[in-house]
Amino acid sequence: MAGTAFYRALIALETDATRYYGPDARRPALLGRADAEQLLAHVAADLGALLPDIGACSLIAAGALFDQTQILRPGYPAFSALEAVSLNDDPARFRPGLVSLGADDGSMPDRALQPDPDIPPGLLQLLPLVVHGPAMTVEALGQAMEYRFLEEGQLSAHSANWLQGAFGVVINHARFMTLTDLNAMLRLQLEHFGFLPLWELLDAALSGAAGPLAVRGQHGVELEWREGAIHLRFETFDFWATEGAGAALPAARQALAESYANWTRETRQYLTTLAAHGLDVVFHHPRDDRVLDGPYFSEPGLALPGSRRAAVTEHSFGDIGIISVTTVDGEEVLNHYPLSADGLNAMHAGIRRRVPQGHTISFPGSLLYDEESRRLVADTREPSGS
Repeated sequence: MAGTAFYRALIALETDATRYYGPDARRPALLGRADAEQLLAHVAADLGALLPDIGACSLIAAGALFDQTQILRPGYPAFSALEAVSLNDDPARFRPGLVSLGADDGSMPDRALQPDPDIPPGLLQLLPLVVHGPAMTVEALGQAMEYRFLEEGQLSAHSANWLQGAFGVVINHARFMTLTDLNAMLRLQLEHFGFLPLWELLDAALSGAAGPLAVRGQHGVELEWREGAIHLRFETFDFWATEGAGAALPAARQALAESYANWTRETRQYLTTLAAHGLDVVFHHPRDDRVLDGPYFSEPGLALPGSRRAAVTEHSFGDIGIISVTTVDGEEVLNHYPLSADGLNAMHAGIRRRVPQGHTISFPGSLLYDEESRRLVADTREPSGS
């Protein structure tokens, strides 16, 4: 006899994201137990009108809205937390019903159901929903959802208005969606912005593929999915310009600076998105593939004889900010690169310990490099700070 099964669906709310920012910014509210019950009653009524057979199943939902990056994580933790509420696989004892999970003092009963405060709320807010019931019924309902949600999955005006008031958001559009729909939408978004390789990595991670899967970004960023993590070849400027993705580019007139800035921007965009989806990133040096531990990485820099160099040179570029910092301490020249969000602070703390008090700091506003050797150098200009 077949047991019970789960089917994962979503309610997608297109909201007015301007309410999440500014002096009166507010995130979508968390619903308490009573409101979570009312939420599920509205959802059940809309689903029942579209798919009458859903009455033979249970519906499970929590009173919280999520960004798609928190929903689309390996193992789908939000859905797994909902499914854990119903562990009975005996169809003879199964009874349909509505199972809602609400917040208590601002906290959901499971950490996986707590919206991540580090993810800025975006236009699309998602409410995960689980259908639980006899396996054959759930399978048929799942197929119907895949076909019908796209054309007929709009929430009723009554339910949309209730959700708008309960969550404290402005809803422009509300509809049911399957995970297949959400994945397809994200793929189109990433492809449109030139990040199809990022989707390939996410798809491999979400599907649990063993890998390896290697991809290359538009600006030469190399990443690989294997062993449950993303592995990234981190190319310092000196390696990138001499042996890596920028080796064939001309060195004159700051051409390498702009191109390496594009490589850095792309790298940081990948890292930010992968981290939001809950994926671990392991950095490797491209020369020997060793793992780069810590929040920043330092390597020997180019020492040019016969010139007075600033003790600290911050190489930056436009909106990217600081890309690298070159320090000169006697005969020792080092180039430092942040590897994580807190890497810059840790890097500066390390530099303060390494470079004596009263050192000169230069802010050239670009990457300074020697065109002949194609390597970063410290600034020779008059110091702009101390």
